[in-house]
Amino acid sequence: AVHIAGTNGKGAVSAIIDSALRAAKIGCVARYTSPHLVKVNERFLIDGALASDGQMLAATKHLEAALANESAELTYFEMLTAIAFTMFAEKGVDYAVLECGLGGRLDATNICEPAVSVITNVGLDHCDWLGDTTEKVAQEKAGIIKRGIPVVLARNCGTVRDVIASRARELDAPF
Repeated sequence: AVHIAGTNGKGAVSAIIDSALRAAKIGCVARYTSPHLVKVNERFLIDGALASDGQMLAATKHLEAALANESAELTYFEMLTAIAFTMFAEKGVDYAVLECGLGGRLDATNICEPAVSVITNVGLDHCDWLGDTTEKVAQEKAGIIKRGIPVVLARNCGTVRDVIASRARELDAPF
């Protein structure tokens, strides 16, 4: 997986990485983004094609069966993320480009084990959830950084860079 967080630019970066991986012809590439504009299928692409209604229905039924005896209730975004992961697993994708929905640290996509983490521009967003300073927001976005996994940071102000670099050092993640 390539895991992408940030305030602005996640969608563009996701599309560019997806396109580059497909152009390299190194296997099946999937992309999961949010939000959708017209139809929820827009969130799920496999080799550049939107997921079909049939693929989404099959993944949903699979998850419903798997969760039938569970008491946990998933949020809308958590369920969509589970649908994406299910479709991608069923298709046997080689690379998944995953865009965080909100923040990073507690985002449903953060269960992935990426080959690389990418953090785009960080600014004040969702302050009621992520914090009221860019440093606090950056700490939440830095939550996608995994031990030993490279992290790439887009151009940001010095304080954001310091937060991300510090977290990368803590986790021995090449920065």
